[in-house]
This record gives sequence, structure tokens and C-alpha cells, in this order.
Amino acid sequence: MVNELRQWAIEHEIEKKSIDGFWYCFYNYKNDDHPEEFREVFGDDFDENQLNIQLKNVALFIDSWDEAKEYKAISYGFDYAVSYIPIEYKNQKLGVYRMLFTLDGEPFDDFFVLD
Repeated sequence: MVNELRQWAIEHEIEKKSIDGFWYCFYNYKNDDHPEEFREVFGDDFDENQLNIQLKNVALFIDSWDEAKEYKAISYGFDYAVSYIPIEYKNQKLGVYRMLFTLDGEPFDDFFVLD
């Protein structure tokens, strides 16, 4: 099962899509969305070379294990995969970027979360 998920991720370029998505969110956060917060988190002397961005995990989620039950958490109504990229700067983990994919390999949501 693990090898099938790994092969699926390779075939659908999950790593590339996730890293591209991270950089898109990161630059929006830095330049457009929250420039003041960005300086507080990363400092005035931000050095992109000290930002370590690598795909760490890919997980498969069965969205509704028991369809007869109601769940209070978010339910998308279909199974999906999630990629995880820790946000590490100057060897400190500051948060995580997650991208959600349909089983066809298409991204449908993402989360850029700082701790």
C-alpha cells in the first residue's frame, strides 16, 4: 500500500505541485497578505537561503469512514491525499504547509500555517 501511494505521488508530481504551491503562498504572505507579520516572524534580515523547504510526508485520507455518522470536523465528501512541507527557517520549525489533492492528483485546497 505504501509503495502504491509513493508511485501515485510520483506519477502525479505531488512534490513539485506542493513546493510550487508553497512558494506561491509564501510570496503572497510576504509581499501582499501580511508583510508586517512576515517581518516579525522572519526578521528584517530575511535570507531565503536559510529557508529549508522539502516535502516530508504524503498521507491518504478516507474522508468519511462511516457514512452513516455525522462528523463535526470538515468533511469534503471524497477521499483525498495531503502533502506536508515543514516550514523551517534558520533550523527552526516555524509551521507547516499542507496541500490537499483529489485522487486524480489535482490540488483543491492548501494551508500555510505558522506556529
